[in-house]
Amino acid sequence: EQRNAQEALIHSEERFRRITESVTDYIFTVTVENNVAVKTYHGPACLGVTGYSSYEFETDDSLWYDMIIEEDRPMVLDKTKQILMGIDPRQFQHRVLRKDGIVRWVSNTPVLHFDNEGKLISYDGLIRDITEIKLKELEIADREARLSSLFKVAPVGIGILKDKSII
Repeated sequence: EQRNAQEALIHSEERFRRITESVTDYIFTVTVENNVAVKTYHGPACLGVTGYSSYEFETDDSLWYDMIIEEDRPMVLDKTKQILMGIDPRQFQHRVLRKDGIVRWVSNTPVLHFDNEGKLISYDGLIRDITEIKLKELEIADREARLSSLFKVAPVGIGILKDKSII
């Protein structure tokens, strides 16, 4: 019975690890008092996106900020200030450094909650790992820039065919 229980536990842990490593979205909630964030909860799926557990976020108030890539911090701080003033900045994107040292692009979508008097009392957010999409966007932009520079320096005309027509 003990061996079966241990095997079941091992299989359960492996399954949990596979799930958390493949999750690309997680939810967080920030409680606000007098336009100041006083408490933040990160859902358990944060482990799959950031490599950090909910407990690590709970015990280190600056972890969420420290993992943001330095060049992106001013923009994220500006968006956070907007939120705390009750302004909805809509979705924004930035990079984070996972616990394992890998840089990931995330999309941050805040949802503000106000009391009956219009005062911000909390906001929820959805963090989505968009690294693969962002890398493809950057690759396409790089290709477009290279093609554009080729067109500018070409010593002869360049013809482009589309649907049997010359553009």
